[in-house]
Amino acid sequence: MICPNNKNLRLLLLALGLLAVSLACATVERMLIPGGVPPTRQPIDQPIDCDDDSCLDACLARVAVLLEAAPASEVGGDYAGTEANFNLVTYQVDGDSISAPDVLWVPSEYKAYQQDSAAHQRTWDYFTALIPADQRKWITEYIIFTDGTYNTLAWVSEVEYGDNARWQLGVDILDSDDPRYLTETLVHEVAHLITLNSDQIASTDDFAYTPYQNTSVCPQFILDEGCSTPQSYINQFYQKFWGDIYNEWLQTVYKSDTTSDDEFRAVVKNFYSSHSDEFLREYAATNIKEDLAVTFESFVLQPKPAGDSITDRKILFYYDFPELVALRSQVIHSICSYSR
Repeated sequence: MICPNNKNLRLLLLALGLLAVSLACATVERMLIPGGVPPTRQPIDQPIDCDDDSCLDACLARVAVLLEAAPASEVGGDYAGTEANFNLVTYQVDGDSISAPDVLWVPSEYKAYQQDSAAHQRTWDYFTALIPADQRKWITEYIIFTDGTYNTLAWVSEVEYGDNARWQLGVDILDSDDPRYLTETLVHEVAHLITLNSDQIASTDDFAYTPYQNTSVCPQFILDEGCSTPQSYINQFYQKFWGDIYNEWLQTVYKSDTTSDDEFRAVVKNFYSSHSDEFLREYAATNIKEDLAVTFESFVLQPKPAGDSITDRKILFYYDFPELVALRSQVIHSICSYSR
């Protein structure tokens, strides 16, 4: 995810890798067939009855075929090969529905993507099928944008800075044709909604919140969005995994005097290199919010770890919350049962 309202931290583009395809489910099926004869493959539109990680890869593979769309052509004209970023359309969100499209000004090269309302709706329908309504209730706007291919696929951001009760979801129409990547990214972005919403983080207009800790104002973990509540996910995650490295992050990453994306990436890379055993991937070292989201993505879309490394314990952290374990099962069930 990306939380674009954070000054330096918005510079780092989301770089998510594809999940490796596992043969575990197919192996189990072969074991159940006398003589090892492989079973007849189900039609691709046939849902898979599964709500745990035993068949997750098979479900992801099925959705990848079911949702697959022809890639949108590259932007041409004066914007060919650039990373120009344009919001194309803003929709209002009411539960599962989107409406009242606000068609924004864009150069002529972007008109075809702006007018592809079927692709806009297809991505939204998948998002609402994937994520239960109570975990996306804070989203009030849905934005179709593009910054070119293979850059940012999606982001969430407060509609107005300082109001974490209302959020926007942005999706890049050029990158949304890869269902597996889209699934991973949407789960990642929902992690930000779950951990940064107004039920988790409180704020007032009397204090300018920053990542600098101030126990006289907030005894718990404090961040740009406000003061975390004692039982919030981010406060507990900070106490368990970031207490010993947070000041180093403040000095080396947050306070870094960078003037370009490449410089900021280099700073994050250096911090990650010093703590590579503590993060699932380099992007997670951007800040605690991204660490939470990267870890949540693995919690939902990968099998439960059996080890005791710091990264394993970060994933297992989410298993301590029954409501999140239930959400994980719901998401997996939604992936396995998805149909258009």
